[in-house]
Amino acid sequence: MQHIFKKVPLFAELNDDEITAVMSITTTHNVGKNNVIVQAGDDGNAMFVLLSGSVKISYYAPDGREVILSLLEEGSFFGEMSLLDKQPRSATVTTLEVAKIAQIRRRDFERLLLKKPELSLKLLSEVVSRLRRTSMILERISTMDVPHRLYSYLQDYCERFGKPHHDGTLIHLPTHQLIADQLSTSRETISRAISSLKKEAIITPTSSKDVCIDTDAIETLLFAMQ
Repeated sequence: MQHIFKKVPLFAELNDDEITAVMSITTTHNVGKNNVIVQAGDDGNAMFVLLSGSVKISYYAPDGREVILSLLEEGSFFGEMSLLDKQPRSATVTTLEVAKIAQIRRRDFERLLLKKPELSLKLLSEVVSRLRRTSMILERISTMDVPHRLYSYLQDYCERFGKPHHDGTLIHLPTHQLIADQLSTSRETISRAISSLKKEAIITPTSSKDVCIDTDAIETLLFAMQ
């Protein structure tokens, strides 16, 4: 399992002995699909590293509508904010598929940061990045029409999770419902927009579950809408 921890950006620069030390303070769990790992409002006494699978980070608006703030995949971590400010959990984290997670308790995590202060900089960088992404989501919802939101979302998603491909970027696209929940619109609207992009060969299905996205074409569409 050491090779999985080495893929986690937070621990990428640690040597084998240091990775082993990190593993010694973690507890691993296998979690089924659609299970809540972290509940908004709960006390936060641990952070988590996603060793496999994927999760969504969300909160519920006053009208009961779920707003998805982010999707995380293998190598990501979450739950760190409550460890830093000792406040209740700010969002709910739910598995999108069967996942394996590593749990690190607060007191062990604090000791780790004291021993390896460079981890604090990586942690801070990720927290700031997520805050920027949340601000971008709110800006999309409040100022952009649906096509503009979708193109911007696809561009960001490709940058975060995509793999280079000779025709663009290869990604595993979330379900239309998940995309709609992130962009504050309906699944039907997203389905129509994505179907249109497929007809224009901007999104091309592959032999696997992935799709190839022509990121240059997406950038051109965004530029044309400015």
